[in-house]
Amino acid sequence: MSMFPSISIAGSGLSVDQTWIDAIGGNIANAQDQVTPGKPVYREQSVVAVPQANLSVTGQVGAGNGVQVQAINLSAGKGILTYDPTNPIANKQGYVLSPNINMGHELTTLVEAQVNYEADATVLQNSDTAYKNVLSIKA
Repeated sequence: MSMFPSISIAGSGLSVDQTWIDAIGGNIANAQDQVTPGKPVYREQSVVAVPQANLSVTGQVGAGNGVQVQAINLSAGKGILTYDPTNPIANKQGYVLSPNINMGHELTTLVEAQVNYEADATVLQNSDTAYKNVLSIKA
């Protein structure tokens, strides 16, 4: 098996990882948002990655071709009601609505996404070095 596809495979992983990190960043940035109950509240985003659909050398769909983002799903959560009658956006009953985002989960997945990104970047860098070494061989 050739190692030439390693750059495109690692590159596809980097692209998915960056989308994943962006989604987590959005979740963290909006975790403290509040709205008046009855209005739409921020919903947690999660990235769905799948093998790339093109045929591989072995004829299998997606095998050895990298990954791609299939979708960015929004959580089904309706938010968390909090009693805060002094909040200017509270409803007549004194409640505000916040996103149902678990910061521990978000930070843990951020570390996981970062490790994946670093691994893909290392593969990309090592492949680049290997290709340059092969090209520098003189017959």
